[in-house]
Amino acid sequence: MDGKPVVSWEEDYAQRVNPQLMTELLHNAIPVLKAVQWKVTSVGEGSCESVLPLTKASTNQHGTHQAALISLSADYTGGLALTTLLRGVPLAGIHRCTDEESASLWLAAMDVKYRNPSTGHLTATCDIPANIARTVQQRYFGGKRILVTLPVVFTSNGELVAEAEMRYFAQPSIQLKPTKTNPRISPIFKQKLKASARMIAGLRASSESKNIRVDQSHERQAAGPHGELLANRLNGVLPQLKDMVLARTRHIDETLRSVDGLEQVIILGVGLDMRPFRLSKELGDPTFFELDLPEMLEERNRVTSEMKSDGDIKRHCMAADFKVDQISELLSKNAEFDPTRPTAVVFEGCSMYFTKDENQQILRDIATLLQHPGSLVWCDLVRENVVEGTVPSPDIKKFTDGMEELGERFIFGSNSPTDFFLTCGLPQTKSTTVGEFLRSDDPVLATYQFAVGFK
Repeated sequence: MDGKPVVSWEEDYAQRVNPQLMTELLHNAIPVLKAVQWKVTSVGEGSCESVLPLTKASTNQHGTHQAALISLSADYTGGLALTTLLRGVPLAGIHRCTDEESASLWLAAMDVKYRNPSTGHLTATCDIPANIARTVQQRYFGGKRILVTLPVVFTSNGELVAEAEMRYFAQPSIQLKPTKTNPRISPIFKQKLKASARMIAGLRASSESKNIRVDQSHERQAAGPHGELLANRLNGVLPQLKDMVLARTRHIDETLRSVDGLEQVIILGVGLDMRPFRLSKELGDPTFFELDLPEMLEERNRVTSEMKSDGDIKRHCMAADFKVDQISELLSKNAEFDPTRPTAVVFEGCSMYFTKDENQQILRDIATLLQHPGSLVWCDLVRENVVEGTVPSPDIKKFTDGMEELGERFIFGSNSPTDFFLTCGLPQTKSTTVGEFLRSDDPVLATYQFAVGFK
């Protein structure tokens, strides 16, 4: 980065931050803004104006605006003014984007002084002084973190209603991730990990799908109210996602049951997978090796410490970064792991977020551990055209757009799990699509595949 934006203001206004677009995106991301009919009315480079209408939903018992909603309006008015300075950069959680290209922006503190009752539509204005705007752009496009305090002023019927000082921080989303040279993880990235895991647990806990049911108290307890909320919101945006998650859960369960004398289960990217609690007794009490980032394992340990189980479950939580650590080396150091025993490896919901080379490295490494002829690897993959964005079906395009809006862009896919597994040291493969598994003709489900590989 050289400290300068890469696109013109005119182009950025048209494609990223114009009032109509930002009102729509913010209504989708923050439903309460839509409920109270808040909207962006004008945007300039370093400025934003919004309106909070005087309606029944936005007012208190006196017929004036609720103070909390004034603060909420201040948050997004000031935040959008700051966003205009990050010219050409999509905002995580708002625009379709990946961590590599987006900015993460959060409110760090606020101070709102309420001067007068608001008895009409409330206009909020944030104008960033030119010297502060220059500093923001120089720091962000120079690859540095921003911490800035911005003024937001509220008026109604020509009178001053409130004044606010909003303190924000912003930085490239990619900088929030831990690296080998800087392993410290940010609270924002940690929250994203936990939210994703809770959401999947919430989808697994659902009993509303007409195609398949995985309804377990363990999954519901793992999801908690946060996971249930995220799952419910997703169902309206991506209706096929629930069937996909439930189908892969059932397919993995059936695959584990099919392994004769199963003694070990390795779960890569375990998140809040409650399979050890659901299936341990049924599977003959195998030993579970649960691998994930240490920050995710902290949350997993918190959740599982409250779980009730029938008898002892043999579990080993192991911290791992699959882009850095060698899984075979980590497992070999564990005295309880024996590569000669019947073993099942579960690589669920991960392959589409690693590159082809990274996936091959992970699976080849795992394949070297499987010395028993009955051992296997389970993996899910999307098709290549889903990643490339060349699918002909509008339903599939809508689904992939929805995933991108969640910040979950796919970067790897394979049209032939058999050929791909062959390059990973797994010459025998059985595969099926979700559509085939559920006997559904939904074109979206035909793009998602389950593969089981053997040596």
